[in-house]
Amino acid sequence: MTTTETDVTVTKETLDATPERVLVFLRAIGTREVIRSAMLGYGYDGAEHRRGWTLLHAASGYREEAAPSNAADVEVAAAVTELDAWDERGFRVARAALKTRHPAQHQFVFNGLVASQGASAVIGVQAFLDRLDALESGEDRKATRKEDRAALATLAARSITESERTRLRALVHVAQRFARTDGAAPTPAALESAEAHHAALVDLRAYFEEWSEIARTAITRRDHLIFMGLAKRKKPSKKSAPGADKTAQPG
Repeated sequence: MTTTETDVTVTKETLDATPERVLVFLRAIGTREVIRSAMLGYGYDGAEHRRGWTLLHAASGYREEAAPSNAADVEVAAAVTELDAWDERGFRVARAALKTRHPAQHQFVFNGLVASQGASAVIGVQAFLDRLDALESGEDRKATRKEDRAALATLAARSITESERTRLRALVHVAQRFARTDGAAPTPAALESAEAHHAALVDLRAYFEEWSEIARTAITRRDHLIFMGLAKRKKPSKKSAPGADKTAQPG
């Protein structure tokens, strides 16, 4: 059943951030058998996992094509192929650059993020770029801005420069077939596409809200919840007693 817009009441920012959160969630379930087994006990089976990926692809603007039929489709296919090839080597370089020099930023950027193939690679690169943007100017990271920008400088020195990020972002836009009007009035087709994209995000959010809430019951280990993107480590305060809880659940 398709979710109506009134079924999910969140801000636009929360809705736009949902694909990244679902990507982390699905990757955690797909790669950790212990998490998958716990979720199975609550009805999360292979069909639900596949449904999650289908909704994620739809919300990310990816359309499965039998074969390129024109020049635009060839361009889309080329963008997907290039991003698919880039994520493995790009993520490897970024991990190596951040892991020891900027461990907190490494954890933020790569939490649940791995190289993948096809449409999943497009989504993964998009999440990677969004997290680098957050390091640069995210409102909720003002306290670590100096350290975050130092991490970006390290990445730039390893060839993941601002211009390279811009190039990758352009490839993501091509691969996802997002309608663009270059400042012109939206055409009926563009409006229909925007409405469909919003509806897909709403459906994805409904899926995530259902299963993330169940996961918080099914999964009892905090490190597993963190890996799923359903909890995060809190920086210990100077007044915190040894052994104090260092995790918090995101909204």
